[in-house]
Amino acid sequence: MNTINQMNQLVENEVKNTTNNNTNAEKMNNNIIDFPSVLGKKKVTNNAVVDQQVVNDLFNAFMSIPSSVEVKFKNDDGYLKMIVGMTHREKFSHSYETYADAKLVEAMIDSMGEGKIGCLKGYNANEHPLEASEVDPRIDIFTQFIKSPLKCYFENDFVTKDGDRYVCATFNISYRKQIKFCLKRTEEIESIINNAVNAA
Repeated sequence: MNTINQMNQLVENEVKNTTNNNTNAEKMNNNIIDFPSVLGKKKVTNNAVVDQQVVNDLFNAFMSIPSSVEVKFKNDDGYLKMIVGMTHREKFSHSYETYADAKLVEAMIDSMGEGKIGCLKGYNANEHPLEASEVDPRIDIFTQFIKSPLKCYFENDFVTKDGDRYVCATFNISYRKQIKFCLKRTEEIESIINNAVNAA
């Protein structure tokens, strides 16, 4: 069996395992991501849906073994958006953007950390309705990342022309695979950081 067929067989088996018992997602969910407060009472808009084509493109991009992956999040009227930048062989760069939920974030972490890209393929096997949060959904994710065992690197604050300061934090999932946050420095964010640092 050639290498491509072997890889396809491994991915197919992984997709089946992920779809059947969700063990990978559950494992990561217990360790890092579990943000039920992201679910709000607002009704989902027609535009706020996970783009299945983007998820499929991410799967294919991981199949090509990217040299670097960078994930960022933004708040879109209470809906979480995920922006992924990938580089291949230091020459080709591509950006992907889609609405996201906890399961998609988990699938990305598994793909970046342990190379379990079948989680992305398995994600598209089910529908994932989105609900808006009444608070910034990124804060939930950031809180759980900073409490996790992952190492966190704080860069200098980003300061806007108006003097607003933004906390910039990077979490290394694996070599050259990072999740980054840039959140306005508020009392809530400072409290989250201070509590995590003091608990360490």
